[in-house]
Amino acid sequence: MSRRKARVVAVQYIYAYEFGTSENPYAFMDFVGHPKKENDRIFCKKLIDGTIENLEIIDRLIKKYATKGDDIMAIIDKCILRVGIYELLFENQAHPVVVINEYVNISKELSTPSGKALINAILDRVLKGEKNER
Repeated sequence: MSRRKARVVAVQYIYAYEFGTSENPYAFMDFVGHPKKENDRIFCKKLIDGTIENLEIIDRLIKKYATKGDDIMAIIDKCILRVGIYELLFENQAHPVVVINEYVNISKELSTPSGKALINAILDRVLKGEKNER
């Protein structure tokens, strides 16, 4: 459960980042009260930093694999996808199916009812498409 919280907090931070936050990720984690374990805090910071550092690449992938375009996508869905794509392509700590499932579950918590299908479809396309290109 604590890895899930780290992922949720990373998505929340990226959402705040979308609106201009420059708050230190550790201060943000303290503010929201999660994650508590140090190794989960490190994992969360890695997700945040990695997503921000690779934002251009990740956003290009979202545009590439979002069949209806990313301009009509809810901001929270885009933030979930950003962190999910980062973890899927740049981190090798969890099996890709587990990663996709985690972000689909996060979308159930943070997004609209239709968000989970969108998250699942795009992450699956990214995984299959980018695995073939590597």
